[in-house]
Amino acid sequence: MKKMLGLLVVVLVMVPFAGAQTQDLGPAGTGPAAAGPAGPIWEGPHAAIFDNGPLVNSVGTGPGGANESIARDVTVGLTSRGFNVSLSGGYRGADDFTVPAGGWQVDTITFFPYSGNSPTSPSPITGIYVQIWNGQPGVGSVVWGNTTTNRLASSTFANIYRRLESTPTDTTRPIMATVATINTTLPAGTYWLDWQVDGNASYTGPWQPPVTIDGQTTTGNALQFTGTSWTAAVDATLLTPLGFPFIIDGTVLPVELTNFTVD
Repeated sequence: MKKMLGLLVVVLVMVPFAGAQTQDLGPAGTGPAAAGPAGPIWEGPHAAIFDNGPLVNSVGTGPGGANESIARDVTVGLTSRGFNVSLSGGYRGADDFTVPAGGWQVDTITFFPYSGNSPTSPSPITGIYVQIWNGQPGVGSVVWGNTTTNRLASSTFANIYRRLESTPTDTTRPIMATVATINTTLPAGTYWLDWQVDGNASYTGPWQPPVTIDGQTTTGNALQFTGTSWTAAVDATLLTPLGFPFIIDGTVLPVELTNFTVD
């Protein structure tokens, strides 16, 4: 009797480390985020002069009545939960804004990153590095900030969870309202913010969720630096351009009147 020997073939699937992925394409969680002590919930800036959102598209539907930012993969086909902006991976995010005549005194800017599988408290965010350009990053010039100074003022749970529409039980991506101290004056013009986020290495990311508006597959013109170049931040499936939410807090400066006469 001839003995048949089976051949066992082992196929290795190489999965890059989360910090090396341009987008958060990891598996959805099926339960609550990692446990953490009760902590403060972000209340929002009191002198907001610009909001590049929105981020929330489902109010009060999350755990404990929290809000949700849902990528509508079922309804319209959007599948991007977040873009890598991690210091460890060398990634950055960018988006633009326009200052009207008179200018702005910019005190703080609030960003909305998350880290996969993190608790809601304490925040996993440990640093944020910000630059302001007078044109598109890589094309214009930096007029404020640098890549080495940690501008972190605070980071607290924004009372928002990020998930896909197809994974309603996924609560493993709590978003952190992360405030950066700026303290600069900007004259009228169009500028680009460029930021990078550091976080606890026990969790994935940090990731930057896009502007989220129900029924809209194009929400802005944000950019992502992938370590070598700036590229458009587009949805992973639809390839439609997306924006990044942030809130600028400060003071609108008065327009100076010149060359006028009194009758």
